[in-house]
Amino acid sequence: MEPLKTFLVLDGNALLHRAWHAIPPLTTRDGRVVNAAYGFTNVVEKMLNIYQPAYMAVAWDLPGATFRHEAYKPYKAQREKKADELYEQIPMIQEILAAYGIPSLSAPGFEADDIIGTIAQMNADEGGIETLIVTGDRDALQLVNDTTKVVFFIKGLSEVKIYDAAAVEEKFGVTPIELIEVKALMGDSSDNLPGVAGIGEKGAVELIKKFGSVEGILASITRGEVPDKYAKKFVGNEKNALQMRMLVEIVKNVPLKDFSRLLCALRAPDEARLRALFVDFEFSSLLKKYGGERIVTDGNGSDRLGKKQGKKGGKSESVEGKNVSTPGGVMGEWLGLLVTTKQPDMFGATVAGVILSDGTRVWHAEHPDKAVLAELVQELSRAKYVVTYTAKMAMHAFAEMGVDLSSVLASRPLYDAEVIAYMLNSGARDFPLENIVHDVLGRVAKSEEELARALPDLGQALQKKLDEVGMDKLYRDIEMPLIPVLFDMEYEGICVDKKMLTDLSKAFGEKIATLTKEIYTLSGTEFNVNSPSQLANVLFDTLQLPTKGIKKTKSGYSTAAPELEKLWEMHKIIPLIEEYREVAKLKSTYSDSLPEMIAPDGRIHTRYSQTIAATGRLSSMTPNLQNIPIRSELGKKIRYAFVAKEHYVLLSADYSQIELRLAAELANDESFIRAFKDGADIHRRTAAEVWNISEDEVTKDQRASAKAINFSILYGVGPRALARSTGMNFEEAREFIARYFAVHPGIQAYIDAMKLQARSQGYVQTLFGRRRYLPDITSGVPQLVAAAERMAMNMPIQGTQADIIKMAMIALASWLEKSGLRAKLLLQVHDELVLEVHEDDVAEVQKMVVEKMSNVASYRVPLVVDVATGKSWGDIA
Repeated sequence: MEPLKTFLVLDGNALLHRAWHAIPPLTTRDGRVVNAAYGFTNVVEKMLNIYQPAYMAVAWDLPGATFRHEAYKPYKAQREKKADELYEQIPMIQEILAAYGIPSLSAPGFEADDIIGTIAQMNADEGGIETLIVTGDRDALQLVNDTTKVVFFIKGLSEVKIYDAAAVEEKFGVTPIELIEVKALMGDSSDNLPGVAGIGEKGAVELIKKFGSVEGILASITRGEVPDKYAKKFVGNEKNALQMRMLVEIVKNVPLKDFSRLLCALRAPDEARLRALFVDFEFSSLLKKYGGERIVTDGNGSDRLGKKQGKKGGKSESVEGKNVSTPGGVMGEWLGLLVTTKQPDMFGATVAGVILSDGTRVWHAEHPDKAVLAELVQELSRAKYVVTYTAKMAMHAFAEMGVDLSSVLASRPLYDAEVIAYMLNSGARDFPLENIVHDVLGRVAKSEEELARALPDLGQALQKKLDEVGMDKLYRDIEMPLIPVLFDMEYEGICVDKKMLTDLSKAFGEKIATLTKEIYTLSGTEFNVNSPSQLANVLFDTLQLPTKGIKKTKSGYSTAAPELEKLWEMHKIIPLIEEYREVAKLKSTYSDSLPEMIAPDGRIHTRYSQTIAATGRLSSMTPNLQNIPIRSELGKKIRYAFVAKEHYVLLSADYSQIELRLAAELANDESFIRAFKDGADIHRRTAAEVWNISEDEVTKDQRASAKAINFSILYGVGPRALARSTGMNFEEAREFIARYFAVHPGIQAYIDAMKLQARSQGYVQTLFGRRRYLPDITSGVPQLVAAAERMAMNMPIQGTQADIIKMAMIALASWLEKSGLRAKLLLQVHDELVLEVHEDDVAEVQKMVVEKMSNVASYRVPLVVDVATGKSWGDIA
């Protein structure tokens, strides 16, 4: 019997979104975002290599309504449109697929799932063909049978599971075909399908296992065979249940125009076309595979970090070709370290190679095992200075193999070329090693070995540049010792209650459905609330809301949040739309996404970058925990899912009003300094001084106005913006600002001084010497000049705050390591540090945290730290 031929069919939209979330933002030199295209192409490469299919195709959704939308108007109506940069990558991907000879298939009125189902059915009917569906969408599991399996992504693009019929039943307790019935009953919030109210997954599985189908349940209800607790939920909902059943079943007879299996037969790719595309999109590692030259790109991702793809099982060998694993201990004081990793694909990130160089010789260990890595660490321990690139990434790569690189790098002067290049030019977008070597040393490095060979000289040259601009102490005392601290925080991670997030996601889905109905009622029509054009049509045509002052886009009037704020009092629908957007964002960004990011240890391991924010602030990524809303009650609910492990609590230490305190210090504003020394309510004191009344006479509205200007004056707020945020009219706001500066002349003098310094020196700096260069301030373009002036005002304050909290992290980490207490630093979010502390050690840790953070720097204005503890982050928010 001949073996089955494999037909590989990819769910284009599902993989597009997976790649978008799994791969960090990658941009080409001309600004095109290409991360989804890059991730998608790597999936195609892996699928081809692993399964070697005879046939292959990619199914895509088309814009516009399908038969499901026609049958059920709310279908997928709650879905928030992703950024245009995501959808702009679809043509890129389809062009790449065409070069591989892989057709892209779609059909008007149908979804990608229906095309996939049709192909699977055609293959089953013909015989001799096995269909493998590659997706991250659970819906495809209903198609599994004797000739169809699903290659299912269960964690980004890094982990897959192959589902056959047995695996489906083991996972869900029902057969693949019965999954249709289960989904019909329980609904699907991601598709905006309510199912049968009151029936969850457990109840749905129980009913289907007993009665076989939705129709079987309805028939059994009439015979009195269904338990009353379930039967009553179907009363009046029979038609709805049958409609859900129709909507969730994948169609298997889509009329695919001009389709033939021969069209999908794989042939050799058009390598010349692929090379041209990979050059255009700057995919270095993929280009290398197809015989192209390495390209210098933008530094945002693996292609841009000097990484390369390699084959498993490679020997450790030097560029001289000798089979050696370590240099043998003969080296100079300066040693370069370059770690390359495989692209994080479905097999997980692994060390692809480690390259050491003393500037003359180069040792390159490809795919080293744990023993070789341990030997390399010993070699590093003999060096006086180590120069590397993305040191924290290297620490993680070694840690994945069970080898501690962090300790040896933390115990000697470490020069991280990326971090130093960022410090020297924090306004740049990215810092690829090839560019740093070229800009600093004037060399063109065409290989990883050449890059590694340049590192010792690069480290010494970067040291001189730090000295020239007075930032050596900033690097040695703050940025360099922070690297191992951040590594430890990332490695530790934070516990997350997955069930709580799942429950929240369901609750958010129900809230979205309720808000959608209310919006439909107020508007008098049903429409896609997520569609800016449809929403604009409802607001400005149907409801005739005023358009004066509303910005226009190419497609009509804008419905962006700032524009809707102008209409807040005009109609009850506006607050509902704002609430809808907030809930939808919380659901998609957090309650739906965070569970997928939980590692096997039950913790989420965010990554911190030192090289993104021009002010010096740290940036949290994958996931971004700094953007979880804390002002709204709904946003706070997300924080409750972040919990302490058993017998531990979370401790939050938050600098109180640190930016205002630093503004007082930098501006030498006596009024502010006196108020902070007095321990006064700073906003009440400001209001009293501006209106020339006693603090007891200050009204709630007056305090709110003072608070608004205290927090915004250093960001260039004008009377129009202040009026909008406080309810004053324009003249009142202008007068208020004039009185404010009369009371706080130091603030006015500081603003003027920073603008003047930026123009005369080209930069402003923090109290610790961190610089931000502002070339646009002399551009002559009014918008650019205004933006540069705002940066000149706030960067010294924000940057000094960033420096202080980094110093606090270093001091705390050092003390905790020596103390022997059971406590770990987990998170840094804005002005807050979060620790996990054993219940018995809380009092001692809390006392020392306040002491260390309060005294990390000394100014006329005291640094005040608020501390709280709880079992969850929400308890202490």
